[in-house]
Amino acid sequence: MVNNDRPRWFVHLADVPIVAMSVGVLILLVRTVLGRVNHEFDLEWMEGGMLLHAARVAEGLPLYVTPSTEFIPFIYPPMYPWIVGGLSWLGLPLDYSLGRVVSVLGVALAGLVLALAVRKEGGGWPLALGGAALFWATYPACGAFFDLVRNDGVLLGFLAASLLAVRCGAVRIGGLLLTAAFLTKHTAALYGLCSLWWLNHHLGRRSALSFVCWSVLPALIATVWLTVGSGGLFWTYVIDVPAAHPFVAERFFWTAPKELVMALPWMVGATLLARFVLGRSLDRGHRFWFVHGAMAVFLSALMRGHHGGYTNVLMPGLWIVALWGVLAIHRIRVHWSNGWIRVATACLIGWQLWAAQWSLARYVPTEADTEAGHAVVEQLRSIDGPVLAPWQPWMPVQAGKGGSIALIALWDIDHKGGPLYEEAQVIAEAIGDQHFAAVLTAKASLKRGLKQNYKVTRMKRPRGSALYPKTGWKVRPHTLWVPKND
Repeated sequence: MVNNDRPRWFVHLADVPIVAMSVGVLILLVRTVLGRVNHEFDLEWMEGGMLLHAARVAEGLPLYVTPSTEFIPFIYPPMYPWIVGGLSWLGLPLDYSLGRVVSVLGVALAGLVLALAVRKEGGGWPLALGGAALFWATYPACGAFFDLVRNDGVLLGFLAASLLAVRCGAVRIGGLLLTAAFLTKHTAALYGLCSLWWLNHHLGRRSALSFVCWSVLPALIATVWLTVGSGGLFWTYVIDVPAAHPFVAERFFWTAPKELVMALPWMVGATLLARFVLGRSLDRGHRFWFVHGAMAVFLSALMRGHHGGYTNVLMPGLWIVALWGVLAIHRIRVHWSNGWIRVATACLIGWQLWAAQWSLARYVPTEADTEAGHAVVEQLRSIDGPVLAPWQPWMPVQAGKGGSIALIALWDIDHKGGPLYEEAQVIAEAIGDQHFAAVLTAKASLKRGLKQNYKVTRMKRPRGSALYPKTGWKVRPHTLWVPKND
């Protein structure tokens, strides 16, 4: 039975669990970020490699170049290095802190946009705040990538802002923001298909054509410019190289969907209830978020299935699951406006936020991590000549030397049948020629003739759990090699 006679104080009081737990999650996230943002070493093993990209931008060097002993690019578009390197060019110090702050700003923007999207669809401010907090509460589920020197946070900030702009009818702004997202990770282009369909269906052909002019055309111009300017290498790295990688079907069909559901299971339940029990057709606002959300879930699973795909690729899917959950609860509240339904749904969101808490000790580095990192850097500083450190490519820079190639960049192109497989052998050839004055490896094997041409030398290794990355592959400096003829 519908009951609209609850006093206003009851309505406000009912949402206290949402507000209280949202504030709690935000405080926990801020404390985590503040404990990590100034850490001087890798929190995730690819951070140093991304800093090298930004350093090349700051120095005016091209990103998409033939593989060499000095640099091999990642298979990403250039927007994130452009931003970080550009800020450095303006005078800010190029270090881990700068790259992490840029990522945090992108994630903060994504949370703000989620809240505004809830408001746009008629939800109140408590639900809007709860939606943003639910997304931020997925910090562990996405591999703690919110505050890393990686492009995921910036991608999501641009993408979320683009979607909200299109939903509000700001087609030109939405198109340009989608282009920026595309230049951060090119898979963002597929969201444009959803926006184009929705605009044509609900706002008319003129709006759809305007969106094409302000998204597709800028993206095409940027792609042609980057491809021609790099002698075709931009296209090779971003499109051709990933096409040669294997695909893990199990992660696409099973692992990723399970991870998305288990990150916010109560919100998934609310979404299913609203969609199949209420049984009403979706209005154009909910239809917008449904079709774009379906694309986000599909792409999250697709990228999880890609060779080497980690849980960071789930971020857009987790963002949409949080949004779907609060929009579903808003629909439930509208359909059953009984005051106790409001209380129950508020407690449901509050419980979901409570269950998503994490331990600071799991993610925040310690003084022992910092001391161990400085000890390794000082050993590298004493070496006369270039250092190959594929697991920690920024450490030679910290030791006053040139940066090292990143191992993941080498792995990406070192696939038989891939377009750059022959060029990938440059590192093995350099090892055979003893080009490097030293090679710093993790406990894992590098191969490529290292044992035949280099010998182990004394090194002060990190002890205990010191200097292990806090997420991703847990690799740290383990062995220092020098040429055998020394």
